[in-house]
Amino acid sequence: MDLFKGIKKLEPRVDFTWKRHKVILSNIANADTPNYKAKDLEFKEEVDRISLKTTNPKHIKPISNEGFRVVNVNRGLVGNDRNNVSVEEEMAKLTQNRLAYEVYMKMISGNIDKLNNVIRGGRR
Repeated sequence: MDLFKGIKKLEPRVDFTWKRHKVILSNIANADTPNYKAKDLEFKEEVDRISLKTTNPKHIKPISNEGFRVVNVNRGLVGNDRNNVSVEEEMAKLTQNRLAYEVYMKMISGNIDKLNNVIRGGRR
């Protein structure tokens, strides 16, 4: 019996939201950089389902052994400088990602509380 099974299941999700947060912040930081293309992070299981092929050496390669990869966001150009970052969309994604992170952390915290309760024999 694995006491930490619930926590281990959530670890990749927490890691994903943490790294996606960095990618979104990078997009916002480069909102005024000419020719910058917005990026996002995808779970590898989703990437494997789609089975994308790289046909150009400039295509972004998957991040090795992490279960997710960085992909370019396909959206129309926002500015005249060939940059496709929409600060409003990135802020919305940032909020959504933060909420997901908080939910996962509350679930982990709840699992730890249950374990503490079992260790104490249900007494407080």
